[in-house]
Amino acid sequence: MAEGEYVQGTMDISEQRATFNLFYNLTKWGTVLVIAVVVLLALTRTNAVDCSKADQAAAHINACGKLAQGAEGAEQE
Repeated sequence: MAEGEYVQGTMDISEQRATFNLFYNLTKWGTVLVIAVVVLLALTRTNAVDCSKADQAAAHINACGKLAQGAEGAEQE
């Protein structure tokens, strides 16, 4: 195609439309899937730490949300 022969709006864009539609649908359903997995994990969550033994936690605050025994500044119950 030589200079000046192109007329705007005459190019076949069916491949571009198909590619965009594929991208859009994969993004949409991928997002729905991720949200569903996060909700499922939130509904079925479990604590890996036995809350009756706060000293199992590696940090000062364990999975039960309590200060571990022997941690600096720990409140005595």
